[in-house]
Amino acid sequence: MKTIIVLLIIFASGFSCYSYAQPCHSLRALDWLQGSWSGVKGNNVMIESWQKVSPLTYEGTGEKRSKASNALKGSESMRLVEMSKKVFYLAKVRQNELPVAFKLSKCTRRSAIFENPEHDFPQKLHYQLEAEDKLTVTVSGGDGKSYTIDFLRNKA
Repeated sequence: MKTIIVLLIIFASGFSCYSYAQPCHSLRALDWLQGSWSGVKGNNVMIESWQKVSPLTYEGTGEKRSKASNALKGSESMRLVEMSKKVFYLAKVRQNELPVAFKLSKCTRRSAIFENPEHDFPQKLHYQLEAEDKLTVTVSGGDGKSYTIDFLRNKA
């Protein structure tokens, strides 16, 4: 009888963990990213916003503004796209003619890692939802260069 109880506990705990897992091939795994986020990095305010525009696409924008004057210092357009059971992060910045693609390589209920080892910098984007209103983004390259931005969810 004890053996059956132990096996039931093991099975139930394994099933519980499985039920929280999100497949990395689905954009649904990133629903927590939706909304507008702001953070401060040095003398700049960083703003990132994501909106689901279809079951297979999110559109995003990123801005860097002066903390003192609110002047726009840089921007990018971003897109998350689900294609062929894979998810890609596409970033378009002014200095690049074409968007740069990063493939979703790992994810959990509260994190996502996008990678492109062929790109100069960055090569990895790590999004970590620390709490419902706190997001940490780490941007890193293959040479050890990196930076982190702590975002707070903007109230609607």
